[in-house]
Amino acid sequence: MWILLFVAFTLGVIAILVLLIMESRTEVKPATALVYNNMWTGRTDVVLPGTGFIIPGIHRVLEKEVSLKNEAENPSNVTLITGDGIELEVDYIVRRLQVGYPKMPGLNDPNLDLGRLKNCIIQVTTVINYAKRRDAVLTRIVAKLQESLEKRTLNELFPDADLKTGTTGKVDKQVMHLIEEEVNNALREDLVTKEWGFWTEIDLEDYNLPAVIRKAREQRSSAEISGKALAEKATAAGVKPEWLIVGEAFSDFFGRKKGGEK
Repeated sequence: MWILLFVAFTLGVIAILVLLIMESRTEVKPATALVYNNMWTGRTDVVLPGTGFIIPGIHRVLEKEVSLKNEAENPSNVTLITGDGIELEVDYIVRRLQVGYPKMPGLNDPNLDLGRLKNCIIQVTTVINYAKRRDAVLTRIVAKLQESLEKRTLNELFPDADLKTGTTGKVDKQVMHLIEEEVNNALREDLVTKEWGFWTEIDLEDYNLPAVIRKAREQRSSAEISGKALAEKATAAGVKPEWLIVGEAFSDFFGRKKGGEK
């Protein structure tokens, strides 16, 4: 009798364990990770791609799918200011926005530091709002770009630029490369990497023409066109251009007087 009860009890326990295992089994998609914590101990852990076990009543899922892919993108241009107070429209690309650490090898690489990667995955789900990671990281990138640009004057970026004449000159590519390198080094030491767990790098594409120079150039071009038209008109009339200017000024003055204007 006791033997039968023991066998029944054992089979019941086995059935419960099998059911528990079946219920707790979790499949994690390739290139993603699942983050959970133990509600009894408070310990947070990670399940990497493959099969994991989340026990109901003990484990709580914090983030079901953390992407381990590179989420590179091309954000909108940003307006930043040089050290001498000139606005520039800066074009950049985020070539690397990935959960992990700088220069991290692939997931199947034997040199991958698994513990470090898991720590990064935990950081991006517990330190910041994972769903808003893009805006958070882009804000840090723009801040580092601004810090780098405000160390330099307009003429360091555009050696031949002249605000008075509207001359733009060419972008100093070497300085642009230095700024890009400076920003990437700063990001590696920033909280975006140290505390949030992101491997982040940018490519600085270009600085667009500063608005103040563009306006000066447009005014200069307009003046040159007007001057050329006036010279052609004077030549056709057989007079000097300066006399034509005086004549048009008088004509304009008396025309307004005739129209009742003071």
